[in-house]
Amino acid sequence: MDILNFIQEKVSACTYKQLETLAAETGVPYGTLMKIKAGQTANPRIKTIQPLYDHFRKSDGLHVDHQEAA
Repeated sequence: MDILNFIQEKVSACTYKQLETLAAETGVPYGTLMKIKAGQTANPRIKTIQPLYDHFRKSDGLHVDHQEAA
């Protein structure tokens, strides 16, 4: 699984209340998270992906192979 798919799956699984919390914790705007959840953002910027990846990696104890994303 690459990083983008990992982020899209994690954000899509969030409730709207969880997205509010995620926005507050990561600094990624709620509207951006909503677009990712809805599939409207096919190629988010690294400044969006990085804080989300860091958050989910820490909270879930998961690791995504960086080489797969290259």
